[in-house]
Amino acid sequence: MMKAMFFFAYFVSNQVLADVDACESRIESFHSALIQVMKLEGDYNYRTEVLYPVVDSLFSLTNIARISLGRQWRNLEEKQQKEFVDLLRELIVSTYADRFKKYNGQSFVTISADQVNRGWVVKTELRRLNDKPVRLDYYFLGDGVFNVVADGVSDLSLRRADYNSILKTEGYLALLDHLRQKIDGYSNKQASTR
Repeated sequence: MMKAMFFFAYFVSNQVLADVDACESRIESFHSALIQVMKLEGDYNYRTEVLYPVVDSLFSLTNIARISLGRQWRNLEEKQQKEFVDLLRELIVSTYADRFKKYNGQSFVTISADQVNRGWVVKTELRRLNDKPVRLDYYFLGDGVFNVVADGVSDLSLRRADYNSILKTEGYLALLDHLRQKIDGYSNKQASTR
């Protein structure tokens, strides 16, 4: 009996170490891609092209969409859910392409990785020359990131509050238009700075 308990504890601890290593590795790969995109200083379209597969492999877009929309998610048909996930994906990629466009000595440092209620959190910092570091905590649910907390502010909470406000006052189609306008805003901003 003791031998079985020891084996189980050993197996679980090795699985925990494997999970934490996998989470850290995925975040570090994401950060490497962001640094690469900034160093190459390509145009907006180039940055989005590079970031799409990186975002796809890291983020749990369906979970982000489901949590962001709350009860409204269950009311959508499968086709509408897919449309929303696709639009959300484009918005996330556009946001990163806009925010990480020029390299000025920035670096990322992993602080820790911890098991939390329903997954993992990888705590990191974005270090910038001549500026305070930005704390970035990546929360995993299942096998993907569903929330990024920047200096204590949850992206998912902001998204949910914003989206639900639009849903209540203007409806679902207006929310889709709002997301498209944000994406177009990033793209147009880049076009006007050339």
